[in-house]
Amino acid sequence: MAEFGALSSLGVGSGVLTYDIIDKLRKADEKSIIEPLDSRIDTLKKKEEELNTIVTKTAALKSSVLDLSDTVFLAKRTVDVTGDGIDVSVLDGISVQEIDVTVNQLAKAQIDQSKGFADRSSVVSTVDTSMTIAINGNSYTIDIAAGTTLEELMNLINDNTGGDIKASILNTGGTDPYSLIVKSSATGADQSISYSYSGTDFLSMTNVQLPQDAQFIYNGVSITRSSNVVEDLVTGMTLTLKKADSASVNHVSIKQDNEAIADAVQSFVDAFNDFYGELSTATKFDTDTGTAGIFQGESTLNALRFGVGNIVSGMTTAGGLPDVGITIDRYGNMSFDRTELISALQQDSQKVSDIFAGNDNAPGLFAQLNSYLKDQTIGSDATLNRFEDLLQSQLKRTEESKSAKIEFLDTKYQIMAQQFADYDRMIQQFNASFASLQSVIEAQAAAAKK
Repeated sequence: MAEFGALSSLGVGSGVLTYDIIDKLRKADEKSIIEPLDSRIDTLKKKEEELNTIVTKTAALKSSVLDLSDTVFLAKRTVDVTGDGIDVSVLDGISVQEIDVTVNQLAKAQIDQSKGFADRSSVVSTVDTSMTIAINGNSYTIDIAAGTTLEELMNLINDNTGGDIKASILNTGGTDPYSLIVKSSATGADQSISYSYSGTDFLSMTNVQLPQDAQFIYNGVSITRSSNVVEDLVTGMTLTLKKADSASVNHVSIKQDNEAIADAVQSFVDAFNDFYGELSTATKFDTDTGTAGIFQGESTLNALRFGVGNIVSGMTTAGGLPDVGITIDRYGNMSFDRTELISALQQDSQKVSDIFAGNDNAPGLFAQLNSYLKDQTIGSDATLNRFEDLLQSQLKRTEESKSAKIEFLDTKYQIMAQQFADYDRMIQQFNASFASLQSVIEAQAAAAKK
């Protein structure tokens, strides 16, 4: 029953104009006015939910296409190294090649050791003095105050040699076991270290390891480098020398990583079927059951489905997706023959790249699809974002319309209840007057019979 405040005696006078009548009238109005709005709000919310699913799956499809539209990814490389003397890493796009490397000598830093001290806090000099360390054309003079400890000297060297020197303390055991270890930060023959003192030599440094360059044979050519990490032989390749053995040949095979490309294609096929299946279900009309998808007849999403379908079914001058093992049946289901793709990559990887990513003359199919999906999903002006804004606007207007209609009905039936109450009082007054008149008539009639 509707609530009408103080009108609690409605119907007392007439016995007819009751709350039950008002409630029935209001329910009839709500059925014709409010329920259609509730139904539309429910539909719009379901559309928003389904659109979010479609947007998510469209974004996943775009993500799967991104690598396949990139010529660098399609030049993905794998490296096989035979031998334990080297490590090799390469960037995608480097030329496919075979390399032989023999490591004759590893690059080394110079390492020097001081005389022994009792502990880390032993005083290295009892007078103010200084020492100069020279390395690779640079000289560093370090002032040493009287009472400086071994540990303090280590810190002074590390803080005042421009990063060229690394000093540490090593416990070698025995009597006076603590020695200052000085090492060049870099390797190479030019990293020779020398020491000089303004006073007495208080460290008595001795050499532990002399600096030297790396020497190796690269495809029959003798090479010298100051570092064991070599990045300037082949653009896109880093060669790390690990072990010297002039009798061993380390073999490097740089190949196209066909398995990684096939994995990326499989991910695309899975994302496509997920996307296309969702979109087809949402937009189709089932003639057998007479049921329609929630977006059946919606031009924006039909255009998206047809746009993606047309691209993946298209052709380039190099061929189409069926030429690399990707086929689509009449229902839009995509299949992938991994063996056929790998065979195509082995026979003519450039052709596959032209089909996928394209070349200077024309974009490939995945490059076209990536561009198309970008327009659909990225930016405030993207097609799906604008469609989402439209649904949200429709939902907001419908909810506002419902609120306004409810307010209208509240006012309408508040007025009606007041009118019913007024009519009820009038009828009550008429009934009271009629009862009084009837009593007079009955009294007169009774008197006349006497």
